[in-house]
Amino acid sequence: MPNNNPYLFSKKSKRPMKAILTILLMVSMIFSWIPQAEASVDPVIHIGEVSGKPGDTVEVPVTYDSKGNEFSFFHSELSFAYDSAVLQLVDGDEVVNQQAYANYQGVSLTKDTSAPGFIHIVMKTQKLIDQSTELYSLHFKIKDSATAGASSVNLHSGALITENNPFQATGENGQVTVLSEAKPIGKVLVSIGSAQGKAGDKVTVSVDTASLDQPIGSYGVRLKYNPAALQVVEVTGNVPGIQYNANNETGSIIVGWSDEAGGQSPIPASENRQTLFQVEFKIASGAAKGEYPVHIVDETLPEHFTVTDTDAIEMKKQVSLGKVAVIGESVTPPLTPSNPGSSGGSSTTSPPASTSKKITVNVTNERNANAVVSATIIERTTGADGRKKDEVNLTAEQTSRAIESLKKAGSNIARIMIPDEKDEVSELNVKLPAKSTSLMADEKMNLYIETDNASLQLPANSLQGLGSDIFFHLVPIKDAAGREEVEQRIQKDPLIVKPSTNTADFRLVGRPMTIETNMSSRPVTVVLPIRDTNLTQKELDKLQVFIEHSDGTKELVEGKIVKFNGTDQPGIEFEVTKFSTFSIILMNGTQSSAYIQGYTDGTFRPDQAVKRVEMAALLSRVFTTNADTTPVDYSDMPVAEWAREAISLATTAGYMQGNDSGNFMPDRSITRAEMAVIVDRILKGQATDGAEPTDIAHHWAREAIQRVLASGIMSVSGEGTFRPNDALTRAEAVTLLNRVLKREPVLEEAPIWKDVSGTHWAFGAIQAASK
Repeated sequence: MPNNNPYLFSKKSKRPMKAILTILLMVSMIFSWIPQAEASVDPVIHIGEVSGKPGDTVEVPVTYDSKGNEFSFFHSELSFAYDSAVLQLVDGDEVVNQQAYANYQGVSLTKDTSAPGFIHIVMKTQKLIDQSTELYSLHFKIKDSATAGASSVNLHSGALITENNPFQATGENGQVTVLSEAKPIGKVLVSIGSAQGKAGDKVTVSVDTASLDQPIGSYGVRLKYNPAALQVVEVTGNVPGIQYNANNETGSIIVGWSDEAGGQSPIPASENRQTLFQVEFKIASGAAKGEYPVHIVDETLPEHFTVTDTDAIEMKKQVSLGKVAVIGESVTPPLTPSNPGSSGGSSTTSPPASTSKKITVNVTNERNANAVVSATIIERTTGADGRKKDEVNLTAEQTSRAIESLKKAGSNIARIMIPDEKDEVSELNVKLPAKSTSLMADEKMNLYIETDNASLQLPANSLQGLGSDIFFHLVPIKDAAGREEVEQRIQKDPLIVKPSTNTADFRLVGRPMTIETNMSSRPVTVVLPIRDTNLTQKELDKLQVFIEHSDGTKELVEGKIVKFNGTDQPGIEFEVTKFSTFSIILMNGTQSSAYIQGYTDGTFRPDQAVKRVEMAALLSRVFTTNADTTPVDYSDMPVAEWAREAISLATTAGYMQGNDSGNFMPDRSITRAEMAVIVDRILKGQATDGAEPTDIAHHWAREAIQRVLASGIMSVSGEGTFRPNDALTRAEAVTLLNRVLKREPVLEEAPIWKDVSGTHWAFGAIQAASK
């Protein structure tokens, strides 16, 4: 029968069930009194993720993450693995941001990089590390050959040690993302040659590439010449397909070429001279004696001068101009009988011959005739065209004699004073044999070469280890045509063109000077004479030197006013490491307040990373204009004077500093965290702590970043991150410096730089910083 009892259990079963429930309740109460073990996760070593382009340096942060664990340690031994085909450790500076653990007493750090693709780091402290913190950063350079993509950085092995008890650490892997980089713009230096001849002669002017770093796919050149003196006969070249159109009435010729194989047969890249084409001129029968330029009217206009690579991309171009010198009719000697006493005879017409003479000049330790320590010879040659050239060769014997006398006199400066009282020498060649420079360097002797057109001061350390003969070729640009060509080039250069009017308001002072040498990348002090005696002291203080380097780069330097060659004549002194044409200029009107410049190709490159030395230069321009420069002795100080001065100013002002190893790391990209610290120092920590982005919790610069964020000078991304280890870009740099300077954006004017349009996010800031 079915059970109709509504209860699940019968009365007989209720009593034992109650007993069982009572026991279970008591057991659960007992266990509830026992402390329960909390679930925990083992601490890990976290490796960060950064990005950069080939050639960039990046810092990969290494962080200890406690994961809420109470574990502590004072000694860590960690090995990291990386792909050595993509990354290479920065030699001597493999571990950076060591200030990240400066709060832990007695920190010591050793590293082992002997195994390719690995770095082993041992860090010890006297104070226990018991909470999450950033330990240090691995400093890599992304190899130039690296392809775009992610490259992992892993914890290969590791131990965290407390009182000899090692805890095997696990790692959260990081990576370096290699960004794709646009093909660099090629550079070419085109040289228009020179020739000379008499009226009626045919002469050939060669147009060559003096240097070329990428293959040429096409070129077009429009040359101007004086049709009253020169007429084009034909154009020839070493490659097929050259076309030209000459107009001997207007004095203009257009020469063009393109690779008919569509980039398969370009003109190859080369550091050696290559001929593009040759123009044969005929000198007009009535041409007067003199020099006739062969030049490009405006090399900045593509319709006058264009060179493209194999992808049809316009290259960066630099041109040196040529000329044809008409030397006049030959001198016909009197008729001389072939046999004395006979009525007949023959005569010949001989061209004028070159003549030379030797001039002895003293090598002195002072600027007077009584301080002679040696002597050398000037060979002055007068060519058939009447031009005079000087050659000086300071032999090892002459150098040795000078050194002995200098040591006896207690001097370390040898001066060679090369006279040109009549201002008739057109060029000077000075040769310094390797033995001579080695002797001077070993004895720490400085060499001064002093002429009426320029003075060169070669310090002993620049002469050290040269290993080959050195030459200096000095050519003053005396003629009006040459001076006008230089002036026209400067007139169009972006370094001095005013953005508001697109013009350059300047005056060329004195004669430009071309100096060439094979001693590159070593500092030499140059002093140019200031020949204008009507300049006021205020104008002298505003003089600058416009430099057109032979590699196509240009710069504008201020220099220092000194006494030229010890006389009462003023001169302007500056330091260079590479040479070409130097022109003293005086800028008119008000001085620009721009603190950053673009590049000679008219670009600003807003996404390019800012190097630490470049940031030091920016800071020295806008925040330390009246500060005293106390030289700072970092072990990796650059050679260039401007860089050393900028680093010293930024350091003594307290804005920047080097690492514990005494390095400034000038060529390393500055990070956003480092920039935040600099801004915090400028603001003197005035802002209160602000919100904390998600990626700075354990960062060494956390407090400075918070204050700078609170000030509004810097900001976080849309994802709420600060990206402290990313490199600071040029656009970011001017944006935040403008905020510190309270410089308002300039939005209404036309773009100054061709790669920063009005739609660029930093357009107004870049415009304001460039004016």
